[in-house]
Amino acid sequence: MARLLLAAGALLAAFSSGGCRAPEVRRDAEIARFAEQIQNRAAGLNLDPAVPLSMERCVEIALANSLDLRVRKLRESLHDEHVRNALADGLPRIDLNYTDTKRSNKALMGLGGATVEMEDQRMRGATVQGVVPVLDWGTTYYGWRIAKDRRDQERILVERARQTLARDVRTAYVRLASAQRQEQLARVALLAANELRRVAKSLEREGLGSHAATAEVEAGGAEAALAWSGTRRAVEQTHLELAQLLSLPPGTVFAVEDRPRPTRPLVPATDVPGLEESALRNRPELQVQDLQNHIAATSVRQRVAEFFPRVDGLASYNWSSLSFATNPSYWRFGVQVSDTLLNGGRKLWDLRLARKEVTIEQEQTLLLSLGILYEVDFRVLQLYGLYDTVVARQALVTAQTEALRLIVSRYVEGLESGTDTVRSLADMYVARIRLDQATTDFQVAWFELDTAAMLPGPDQPPVAPTPAATAAVPSYEPAPALDSYRQLMDAAPPVDLRQYPELEELLKKAGALGGATP
Repeated sequence: MARLLLAAGALLAAFSSGGCRAPEVRRDAEIARFAEQIQNRAAGLNLDPAVPLSMERCVEIALANSLDLRVRKLRESLHDEHVRNALADGLPRIDLNYTDTKRSNKALMGLGGATVEMEDQRMRGATVQGVVPVLDWGTTYYGWRIAKDRRDQERILVERARQTLARDVRTAYVRLASAQRQEQLARVALLAANELRRVAKSLEREGLGSHAATAEVEAGGAEAALAWSGTRRAVEQTHLELAQLLSLPPGTVFAVEDRPRPTRPLVPATDVPGLEESALRNRPELQVQDLQNHIAATSVRQRVAEFFPRVDGLASYNWSSLSFATNPSYWRFGVQVSDTLLNGGRKLWDLRLARKEVTIEQEQTLLLSLGILYEVDFRVLQLYGLYDTVVARQALVTAQTEALRLIVSRYVEGLESGTDTVRSLADMYVARIRLDQATTDFQVAWFELDTAAMLPGPDQPPVAPTPAATAAVPSYEPAPALDSYRQLMDAAPPVDLRQYPELEELLKKAGALGGATP
């Protein structure tokens, strides 16, 4: 019988060890699972390449498909379990203990000068004990509060990840649309250079142009082809970047609206204090830091509570197989007081450490607030700088367009060289491409400012709150924006050009035509 029980136990142990073994993770199976998941995400969207996606639709797809957000939300759910687990020390606990032992010799007992053999060579006993916490001086509560604050921190960080993902999608969207427009401009420049090459060859055949002029025009066409090739690759790159943010397969075909978006008005300088106030009040990073301050303060109270003894109520049911016991089963009730009398000063050092953490977190709040304040100011400065760039490049495009029209007219009449014509054509389209780049950068700067100052969004006018808490802090005030080329020239401080020798001939000519020399 004993051998049978031993064999059964060994078989059960072998089965348990084999059944509890975790399955091996196979790379080919994981690749197949990855491909299936990604394909299902794309198939569920029913994307039609003929129907361009709007910006807000791309944001919706990214928020619904993001693997990063999915992982963050799953990690957030872990904190729910931590909160529940923190309450375990404050709830009643019931333990069961059963023993079955056998002595190696007989149970003998001396009784009245005689030796008596007891029936206790094999002893059995059982105890069911319940412990009810009565007083722990708030240790359990403080642990629960810390776990709850950490869960709130994770939730805020998840929301911040959603905001930054929406910003990144909007940025990638406008950059893809801009790359498509720039590719079209470069293609037009290439086709125009090809037409100019045909005109150059025609003039050469008629004896109105030289072979050298035709070669110069062909060289300009090669440069236009090189520029178009670069913009074509830029479209592919920005398309891949947007697809990655949407968590779609790299080969997914979709289109976006490439028409220029309406330019948002420049934020007034008087609203900068309100933007700073909005950031200091609403930025998730500061909310997380506020919770960290609360965690540090709670930890100090938890360390203080650990100095006091813990009081628990006890209740247990006991049974044993002792042969000489007339009442082998009984109940026991009482109180347990427990405390650590000497542990090398660890509790004291833990308390001092917690107090220092409070000071560190308070200073960290100031550091983070200063960084956020300057981030908003730098975003505003970037916005103003790009606005000036757009104005200047718009003036440059206007001038280059008019210059190209005049030069082409003179070239057809044989009054202008092919080199100047090709250069003017290239300069005009480069200026248009750079204007589009500046406009796109201005839109991206608005997205950055929206996220930094916690503004409503790109499709809603910003509402700047009235400064309150930061009224005593001097706010940044950018230099006034310049809305035209004339304002740019008027805003430039005067300089004595006679200090620059390379401008000597120009100054002489200007003086001869206009009189006085600056």
